[in-house]
Amino acid sequence: MDPLLDSRGRGILVPGQPQAIEVLPDTEAVSIHTALSPVAWTLRGTRNRAFILVTGQGELDMGATLLPLTGPCALWLPAGRPARLKLKSGSRGAALTVPELALGRAVPSGPVGRQVRDALFHPIIGTRLTPALALDIAQSIEAVGQELRSGQPGAQEAARHHLVLVLMALWRISSPQPLKVQAAPRTIVRNFLHLMELHLRDHWTVADYARFLSVSRARLTSAVKRATGRTPLELLHERLVIEAETLLAESHLQVTEIADALGFKDPGYFNRFFKRETGRPPGRVRKAEGRMPIHRPNFAEWP
Repeated sequence: MDPLLDSRGRGILVPGQPQAIEVLPDTEAVSIHTALSPVAWTLRGTRNRAFILVTGQGELDMGATLLPLTGPCALWLPAGRPARLKLKSGSRGAALTVPELALGRAVPSGPVGRQVRDALFHPIIGTRLTPALALDIAQSIEAVGQELRSGQPGAQEAARHHLVLVLMALWRISSPQPLKVQAAPRTIVRNFLHLMELHLRDHWTVADYARFLSVSRARLTSAVKRATGRTPLELLHERLVIEAETLLAESHLQVTEIADALGFKDPGYFNRFFKRETGRPPGRVRKAEGRMPIHRPNFAEWP
């Protein structure tokens, strides 16, 4: 787990309090105070990350690019964006970690919610803030952590409301476009394809994708089919088959291990699914001689 700091610069974790239904599972929120020593985070890109630098300096290493940071500023890295962040001694601010599931539960519904989701698909890197705004957002992040640690009745819901304020502030920082009544079909398709790559192995239903995108299932299906010629379910199944064929051809995993790697809890169901989609059981594909190169369309690069 990436290191997070308390007010004295010590590494701590701030998980949500266990409840029957967690509103913000695996969400973490803490203050940053580097005191006399610099600190660094290795961000693996598995969750959404936000940093508000109230004062201080640092740098963000995104592999090919090294970006300097000077407070007060905001940093938002959506899931799928690995990086390494270093802050110099004397830096102060707040850090937030939000998994996709918690983000989906926190973002409000309706037209504004759709714009917030669209904005948070993209990074915000070093955007300058006024000192007052930086402090306000940092305090909202700290309030999320305080509620998650408190164990008080309704703490998860209270933390969610503070998180909404943080997300709305990040959306405003991203220079949102004037409010539209409905998201454009092209935006719906682009966001669906992005989510599909993130949650393919979670086996979300089409209704789950539609709910996260704040559109009806019918509207999602219509937009995707018009753009790609296939329904969302057909694309999901095709993507699973491509992953399965790749593992069968290029790995030494057993069929049961491949089923597990692709999120199938029942290997028998994986066998039936694969045979239904391809006309051949996975074992026969692996034993076939002279395997043909596998075509792997990259839906994430859809324009």
